Amino acid sequence: MKLTQILNFSLACLLTFHCQITDKKEAESEIEKKFLSAVTNQDNIKNASLLVHSDKLQLHVSRSFGTVFDGKTEIPAVPIQPFHTASIGKMFTSVLILKEIEKGKLSFDTKIINILGQEFLKGLFVFEGTDHADKVTIKQLLNHTSGMADYFESTDETNKNAKAVIGEISKNPNQFWKPNDLVEFTRKYQKAIGKPGETFAYSDTGYVLLGLILEKLNKQTLEDQLKVKIFAPLQMNSTYMHLRSQPISENQLPLSHMFLGEQDVTNFKSISADWAGGGLVSTTEDLLKFQKALVSGRLISSKMYEEMKGTYPFHDGIFYGLGLMTVDYGEMLFLMKGTPLLYGHSGLLSTLCFYAPEYDTHIIANFGSTDHIDDAFEMMFHLMRILKDVNTLKQ
Repeated sequence: MKLTQILNFSLACLLTFHCQITDKKEAESEIEKKFLSAVTNQDNIKNASLLVHSDKLQLHVSRSFGTVFDGKTEIPAVPIQPFHTASIGKMFTSVLILKEIEKGKLSFDTKIINILGQEFLKGLFVFEGTDHADKVTIKQLLNHTSGMADYFESTDETNKNAKAVIGEISKNPNQFWKPNDLVEFTRKYQKAIGKPGETFAYSDTGYVLLGLILEKLNKQTLEDQLKVKIFAPLQMNSTYMHLRSQPISENQLPLSHMFLGEQDVTNFKSISADWAGGGLVSTTEDLLKFQKALVSGRLISSKMYEEMKGTYPFHDGIFYGLGLMTVDYGEMLFLMKGTPLLYGHSGLLSTLCFYAPEYDTHIIANFGSTDHIDDAFEMMFHLMRILKDVNTLKQ
């Protein structure tokens, strides 16, 4: 998301007239209106979904928009339509790593070279002529301070051979990317951008390494670990790793549309380029189960959940920790100060999975397009204004 986009939607939010909500039914209606306003008549949004849930405010608003392809024709989308969650998946990989830390099998300071080996890491952490692979820790991969490049989006203007995988997805739609292919892509086409621990630089490659560490540590595929440790216990029966595993439920609905720019990539094998950094398919209801378990201490301890929160500047008003974002609308524009903080993660496909503790509210959404991340965040701000009114009514 670009800074200019954030500022533009911030001004738009402030200029939009907001009527005081007088009852819960009106709030539910306004939530639906804000959702439909954000996704209707938008280029490259074929279908979308939204879930707003609060035990405290006694709200559960689940809505859908548009159509999905069932193999024969386009049919109306439903609120529980499965969708590619993109980087929301980083929270899941982070939770698995943090579980291993709580069990004592890893620590934040564990050197990754001791697990993955020197040869495997060769060339990935060379900065200014020095290989820093022996210094990289688990925590630095989690919070994107390892100095590693990002295979998915990062490019280097000083490197004429630099490439990013996002540009390869549409060019080679039938390519299936294995995790090692993604690491090799970084090694071949990209360069480290800093020394470990000195620079924050968002890196999907770092999360691929975390996935590989989990597999080596437990001698079990990442997909199986997710299923056994998260999906099955939480009854997330519609969640799975796209193109790599199957959901627990056999009655799976068609996948929501995915657009990279103007290209519908829903059926591209090359979407396998997302893995431990964000390759999960899920539903709004399944993500609600995950987020409720996460914030209540049922997946990791409450103390460890607090450790996930961080202060590394990711974008204007968005800060990063250990696989968890903090959204502070007041830092996007001073006139928005007073908006409660939200914790969670967003994804490139304009996906949201956030929790506002002040209102005990979960906001989960999918727009299915790389072109509308700013619209998703603008919608979430409008929803927070509605929630403020509902919270006032409850007091």
